[in-house]
Amino acid sequence: MASPRRSSGFTLVECMAAMSVLLIGSLGLLSLHHIGVAMNGDARVMSRATAIAQDLVSQLQMWSFDDPRLANTNTTNDADPGDSAGAYETATFTFDQQESGLESQAWLGLPSATVQGLGFTRFWNVAHVDLDANGTLNAKRVAVIVRWQRNGTWRRIVLFTVLKNPASTN
Repeated sequence: MASPRRSSGFTLVECMAAMSVLLIGSLGLLSLHHIGVAMNGDARVMSRATAIAQDLVSQLQMWSFDDPRLANTNTTNDADPGDSAGAYETATFTFDQQESGLESQAWLGLPSATVQGLGFTRFWNVAHVDLDANGTLNAKRVAVIVRWQRNGTWRRIVLFTVLKNPASTN
């Protein structure tokens, strides 16, 4: 009587199935790597934009309260300082001051040419604050906006600071 044949090893079909499972897994890992690289690039750009905005915030905190660069030239943008409407991400938006006004007086921060060379633009909006409603300006709320374009759309970082009026008692 003949003994039953014992199978040993894998068949070609089993090998092809295992290879296709490995291929699908590898493609998944490759797409995750691609997403990770893109997110890393976005984070690098956002870090640069934040550093540029922080540079401007630290500079304007040293300016005199009556500095003309802290003038509220457009009151229509005072109502939405956090930009909940997303206006800063449109091609045109209202602002009080821009890059060109920085170096008109003593400027110790990042030069405009460097900021623009990196693909960023700086703006800032100033709102006057009368905390006790007595008609005296107590403070200025400043929103610093740094914008750049990515894939044809505007992106932005917004930082806030408040400058207290040294003549105010509040």
